[in-house]
Amino acid sequence: MKIILSPAKKMITDTDSITPDGLPEFIDKTTEIQKWLKSKSKEELKTIWKCNDKIAEQNFNRLENMDLYHLLTPAVLSYEGIAFQYMAPSVFEDSQFEYVQNHLRILSAFYGVLKPRDGVTPYRLEMQVKVGIGETKNLYEYWGDLFIAENSIENPEDIKGFKRLGYAFRPDLSSEIEYIFERKIETMTR
Repeated sequence: MKIILSPAKKMITDTDSITPDGLPEFIDKTTEIQKWLKSKSKEELKTIWKCNDKIAEQNFNRLENMDLYHLLTPAVLSYEGIAFQYMAPSVFEDSQFEYVQNHLRILSAFYGVLKPRDGVTPYRLEMQVKVGIGETKNLYEYWGDLFIAENSIENPEDIKGFKRLGYAFRPDLSSEIEYIFERKIETMTR
């Protein structure tokens, strides 16, 4: 069984709790994205990140000082979203870390697919971003082969069956050469 989570926008650095097991598997592709982001101006990045000035400044500084190889936090400890809070990895015992390491994967626009103990650094990037890395138009396309490989998809028509993380194929928005998936955002009531 594999459990797949989306990352959270809010991230922390925790280099004291546990040591990462290693680097993300697709660190070379992450390096390409990092170079692409660093080639953008502050205003372009603010537009890409869709955030206010304070968050843009924080993430611009993170990007300027980003080291993908040192002072890393295990991925499962770095994200502060609700799913990660409820999972409470900071109080895991060794057997629980072993279980999530074998069964949990985090889909990341910046890192691709992460194992829980892969070392990461804080970043801000969402899959919807339009990128010009190589011949790709967006991050879904950039990471697409990687996600499709997980399901051994060979027929492009089978991609339409992808239904994870709240995403569903939208035939009304798609064409024969471009498939559009939409994620439903659940609203919380108080």
